[in-house]
Formats: sequence, C-alpha cells, structure tokens
Amino acid sequence: MNITKIKVNLTGEDLLSIYSEFVSVEGLEVKNIEISDGINITGRLNKGFNIDFLVNLKFESYENNIIKIEITKIKVLNIGILKFIKNMAIKYLLKSFKEKGITYNKGKVEIEYKYVLKDVSYVDFDIENIFCYLGCVNVEVSNVQVSTAGLIKKDVQLIDRSVKNDVYQEEEIKKVKDCYTVGREKVKEKMPIKIKKYSDYILIIPDIIALIYRLLKDKRVPIKTKVIISSVICYMAVPSDIIPDKIPFIGKIDDIAMAFFALNKIIEDVPAKVILENWGGKNNIVIVLKTAAQYVTDFTGAKNVETIYGIIDEIVSI
Repeated sequence: MNITKIKVNLTGEDLLSIYSEFVSVEGLEVKNIEISDGINITGRLNKGFNIDFLVNLKFESYENNIIKIEITKIKVLNIGILKFIKNMAIKYLLKSFKEKGITYNKGKVEIEYKYVLKDVSYVDFDIENIFCYLGCVNVEVSNVQVSTAGLIKKDVQLIDRSVKNDVYQEEEIKKVKDCYTVGREKVKEKMPIKIKKYSDYILIIPDIIALIYRLLKDKRVPIKTKVIISSVICYMAVPSDIIPDKIPFIGKIDDIAMAFFALNKIIEDVPAKVILENWGGKNNIVIVLKTAAQYVTDFTGAKNVETIYGIIDEIVSI
C-alpha cells in the first residue's frame, strides 16, 4: 500500500516507545520525554556510576535524510556545566548511538532516520518537514509504503564520516618507553576492573606532566617551544604571583591560564606525530585534550597570555 502524503503527531510517550524499541542503548535509561517548543529529555547514564541528566533539544534543519538537532541545554546532577565540558559529555553520551545512525557533529545531533528504522520492514517513508507544536512533534511524511506482511526491503548504509588521518593510527606510532611507562602500567594493573576502562582519563594529569618532560628532551621540538614550556613551569613554581592583580588585563593571568597557554602552544607548534609518540595514553585522548584546550582557552586568561605572546613575538621578529 502506498500513501502520497501524511501528517503524524508524536507525543513524548510515543518518542519514548520509539527509543525503547528501536534505539535503546545498554546503560542509558531515558525516563521521561516532554515536548514544548523543543524536546526535554530526562534520564540516567549508568557506566559503573550513575549520572542523572536533563537535555533540551531543538530541531534545526532537515536535509538529505538527516535530522539535525541543536542541544540548547544540558544539566548533569542538576548543575549547569561549561560549554566545552558539555560538548565532551554529549560526545560520550552519543558514542553508543553512532552504530545506530545517531552522531554528534559540530555542536549538533544528526539522526540518520532511514538507518535508525532500517530493520522496520512494514513501513518506509520520506520526511518532508519536522517541528514541535502544541506539545507534539509534528512530522510531515511522503512516499509512504506500508506492508502489513513486513515485506519491505531496505538497503540503507551509514554515511561514511571517517576522516583519513594516518597520523592518528595507533599501529603507526612508536611510543616512547621509559620509567614512567613502566610505572603507569603498574598503576593501571592495580585499578579495579570497573575503573580500569577509564584509566586514560584518570591518568590524564600525570600523562600531561610526562608529555611535557619528554618533549623538553625531544630534539624534534622547536627551541622556542621548549623555552615557552620552561618559562610556564618556572612561573607556576613561584609561590606568589609575579604579576600584581591590579595591573589591568595582564594582572588577570593565573596558573590555569598559563598552563593552557603552554598546552595550546605545544599542540600548535609540535607535529602531531611527535606528540603522540611521547603521549602515555591512547591517541584519541590527545584529540579530546586538544578540543578541551581550545575551549578552556576562551574561558580563562589564556587568551590574554596568547595576545601578549603574539605582541612580543612580533616585536622580536622585526
């Protein structure tokens, strides 16, 4: 049976049943879905520990069989969180959805609805429009095919979103091995099984310290970058602030700002392969760290340090 066009109204309970039947992910419980001018979802993430969350979504656009949704608000444990932390939390929450056709890209959730419903053999359709109105998700669909016998065959593939980047392939990176490598493995071995899978995040601070130490010894790292790293270490080692807080603009520089300025300079100036060879954890953590550093720079005085450095660098270059 074919239907040219039809309009469907979906309530929060309808969306909850769709999630439970077609998208359900182990460890992610969706408790309630409410619809106003957007979609409000409350749930719990259980990955060895419980995280209660609230997410507010808003439809942004629809094209090429992809529904794009903006995340307007997210709260974890009833505490509002910074944008960069929010983005990392969203990526973590959506990681399990990737194989189901739901991904996170540049601040937006993208749903490949054809792939999500690929195993539903009794109906197929094209979405023309989708929006929230009067407490429902209003969906306008066309080219509706219905088979009560479940005979509709669908050949739907996930969109290839992979980016070829040989630098980040684990097998092509020869990791530096030293006493820290041995110590790190011993610490990791003693971790409980439930905690061990998060070891790369737990050990991120000592991994950064080891990275800095190794880069200072690496001959491939530019001298100027080594000077910057050494200067930041010296600044942070001094017990009192060298620069008085009363000085406008410059006085707002603190240890966190200096640390992230140095981290940004390392990421910008040192080849990715060199960083990965000296990094103690998994390669993907470096990518997460790079993203976090870029966001944190905007939330701290690191921007001030960057500006001052740029001015000094221009003067020296004249």
